[in-house]
Amino acid sequence: MSTYIERTTAAIEALESALRLRFKAEDAPPIPYVYNGATYDVRDRETRMLVIAAIQDAYYRDHGEFNQRALDAWYTKGCPGQRPTPVPANSALMDRLTNAALYEELTDPDPYKAQHNEYPFYSDTQLERIRNGRRGTEPTNMRGETPIREDGGNGPGVILSADRRGHSEPRRRNRSNRENGFVNAGAKIRNKARAAQYKRDTADGAVVSYNLADTGGELTEEFTQRRGIGARWLADMSAVNEVTVEHTEDYEERAAA
Repeated sequence: MSTYIERTTAAIEALESALRLRFKAEDAPPIPYVYNGATYDVRDRETRMLVIAAIQDAYYRDHGEFNQRALDAWYTKGCPGQRPTPVPANSALMDRLTNAALYEELTDPDPYKAQHNEYPFYSDTQLERIRNGRRGTEPTNMRGETPIREDGGNGPGVILSADRRGHSEPRRRNRSNRENGFVNAGAKIRNKARAAQYKRDTADGAVVSYNLADTGGELTEEFTQRRGIGARWLADMSAVNEVTVEHTEDYEERAAA
């Protein structure tokens, strides 16, 4: 008895074979494809999409049941050890179904596919030729899409696409010695200014000497100007301001004493 993966693979191979052998036939005759006892004309894209959806639904249903059977067996044994890890779906098979759905676009021989279509689709072979840029070795119908390498003055050249616009990966230019010197000089100036500002901000304040006997016990203006700063900070920034503290008269008298 075949597995669900083998059944899905066989169905996809039969679909691919039918398209490959009969899609480019003259007069475009119907392409019969048999699935689950029914015959479909897969030349029609809507019909082909329905068949592809049926294949996908059957695969994911069987795949879900496969993972569920493993989980049920683990529960039956009393959940020993680690929980079974679900087996991921076979993305390669699903990609083949996607290629079958886009068969018209992937087999389009138009040499200006990117210019004539808003969203062009390339086959793996076409993408390989375009990325490698093997100009002169690819078929004639691909030369219009092959990147053109134009030699520059100092570099290896710029890769241009069919629209004559550069799409190569950008590379950062190295600075010259003169540019590096200018950047370093600016950095030194900024670092010197920062160091001076930090020194000013962290320097000790001036020391003020006075004698309470000379002022009659009164604090100097420098101190009185700072009176209440701590209380204001506590009221504005601390969570203590959310608590109301009530003092008794006895407490206030003892504090005043």
